Amino acid sequence: MKRFLAVAMITAGILGMSGAAQAQAAKPLKIGFSNRTLNGAFFNGLTEYMKISAKKAGYEIVATDAAGNMNKQISDVEDMLSQGIDILVLNPQDPAAGVNIVKKATAKGIPVVNLDSDISLDAPVITRVMANNPVNNKMLGEYAVKLFGDKPINAVIISGNQGNLVGAARRDNFIAAVMEEQMRLYGRTNFTVLTQGWGNWDQQGGLKAMEDALVAHGDKINAVYTEMDDMALGAIRALKASGKLKNVKVIAHDGYKKGLESIKNGELQATASNNPKALAEKVMEVIKDFKAGKTKFSDYEFITPILITKDNVDKYYDKDSIY
Repeated sequence: MKRFLAVAMITAGILGMSGAAQAQAAKPLKIGFSNRTLNGAFFNGLTEYMKISAKKAGYEIVATDAAGNMNKQISDVEDMLSQGIDILVLNPQDPAAGVNIVKKATAKGIPVVNLDSDISLDAPVITRVMANNPVNNKMLGEYAVKLFGDKPINAVIISGNQGNLVGAARRDNFIAAVMEEQMRLYGRTNFTVLTQGWGNWDQQGGLKAMEDALVAHGDKINAVYTEMDDMALGAIRALKASGKLKNVKVIAHDGYKKGLESIKNGELQATASNNPKALAEKVMEVIKDFKAGKTKFSDYEFITPILITKDNVDKYYDKDSIY
């Protein structure tokens, strides 16, 4: 009888451990997503597509909004780490602070994927999932020269926020591409940046930056480049209100649905794709591969670069898209 009871207890223990193991195995991966802000259509779209893509992949997700505040983002991540997330996806508000956040997470054994906003190569992340900003903006710069030919380009540059690595990569590659294409075609450059404004990555900021540029430079302006479509839409509002839009070519970046509508309406000339749906899906691919044991990733995992103009806008426009 004692032997029977002992065997029964061992069997029950084994079954209990097996059940616990099965429960542990069935527990979904828990992703923490720290978004730098929800101020603007792109960032809202990024959070929503992260939720959709995580659910589709069978993962649990906790998403936070740093509201453009570096200290809040640090606090958000600390809270998620205490909640027992399995992996952190970080869209850093500040590149330097972002490195410290990554180091804090990895010190606790939590791997990190960097998303959208760039971060130093010193950061110990799995990879950085981004639009291919160099290629996209090279195409935008070359298209600008196609629009102007050998005529002078007197441009207003509207940037997101100071110190942002992605914004710098976009405008630097755009400017370089314009000048290289002018030299290639005409043997000289004819490109002037009249002023740089700061639009804080949203439409109201783009409107204000464009209004200031119009006061300072008025009829000299014949081109506007913005690092994000939402800021371009604000700039277009200012140009329309001043009656100057018909004399100004506007070029932007991101592939926002309302930006594509503006291309269809002939107000925005070109944009390039930074599709939050594609970004979120790429993040899930990286996480799946990492879970499967892949250890070597490129420093950057880019989504497909796409130039969108009046010639192909119908191919990429989706009225039902979140972004």
